[in-house]
Amino acid sequence: MQKDWQALLYNNIPLSRAMQVSAQIIDDGRVRLTAPLAPNVNDKGTVFGGSLATLATLAGWVETQRLLDLAGLGAEAEIVIQHGETDYLLPVRSAFSAISQPQEPEALQRFLRQFERRGLARLAVKVEMVCEDELVARFQADYVAKRG
Repeated sequence: MQKDWQALLYNNIPLSRAMQVSAQIIDDGRVRLTAPLAPNVNDKGTVFGGSLATLATLAGWVETQRLLDLAGLGAEAEIVIQHGETDYLLPVRSAFSAISQPQEPEALQRFLRQFERRGLARLAVKVEMVCEDELVARFQADYVAKRG
């Protein structure tokens, strides 16, 4: 059974509802998060930078949870962002999406082993933000999973 990521976000992170975030599972199992311009617009008629960073943060959180779920460890994990950085490349004038980039297998295995052994692990996640098939921002963050 596939997880309802949109419902999970709406129920646990109210800002995702205000931003009108939608979630779509893509072919390889990763989750694309998308948000429309209207609730995320700034005074210049483009997407507010904070909305871009928030959507990227949510995409990284979803990906970290998804990877733990796939390993059978997700139910016992609490995930928080420790550090994040956004590079804004272009103004965004319409709906925008965030999708995490695939993990290097070695880094993922190290993260899962550490979580299993210690109940605490850190994962570096990269997210790309796109609008109309154009890269508009890059996001890098460290997420920490702690056994709850």
